[in-house]
Amino acid sequence: MNKIKTQPKTIKEKICIFFVLLGMTSIVYFIATSLTKQREEEIAFINKDFSLTRGIITKKSVYKGRHITVKYKVGEKFYEDSDGFNENDKVEEGDNVFIKYSKSKPELMMTEFNDEYGN
Repeated sequence: MNKIKTQPKTIKEKICIFFVLLGMTSIVYFIATSLTKQREEEIAFINKDFSLTRGIITKKSVYKGRHITVKYKVGEKFYEDSDGFNENDKVEEGDNVFIKYSKSKPELMMTEFNDEYGN
């Protein structure tokens, strides 16, 4: 059996690997914080001037997080958007759900399962 001998990494190579890993970690961090901030701004916008309606859960997903897709009607137009839910929430496709949506941008909504719904 042939054993492959690898040369020890030089200090220069180790520093280069360190900075590549640091760069990749920084990119993931900034993307995650940007998405969180964007959602917080949307929730604040909804809470400024909102209306309530009911929607129907059209899809439930627990792959890489828990979220539901909800279809709801405002005026004569239908909208479909997704929001998260907690592990303890009893949620199934076809269920009715309360929606809080922005009057000026009805495509922005949150469901009754959102932790910020009551605020």
